[in-house]
Amino acid sequence: MAGQMMLFETDAEQRPDGSFVVKPRRIVDGHEIDAKKAAGMLKFRDVETIYRLIDAGEIKAWKPKSERGNAKYRIDLGSVLEYKALRQKECGF
Repeated sequence: MAGQMMLFETDAEQRPDGSFVVKPRRIVDGHEIDAKKAAGMLKFRDVETIYRLIDAGEIKAWKPKSERGNAKYRIDLGSVLEYKALRQKECGF
């Protein structure tokens, strides 16, 4: 029987003895998209708005390590969908 791997976004707290307690926050679905696709899903004209949302922590993303330091963001599809739903709820769409 094969096991299923699940990824979690977590919070970590350091204990006084130096050890850590890791608490899962939410499951990360593992589906990643690029900034252009995220901008299209959110109906933004440019990807710069996506980069600002990433910097503000509104959308989860990461950059893979690269030798030249110019890797493109890998954006978590789940966080884009969560942001879209929140935005629709706030705007009443």
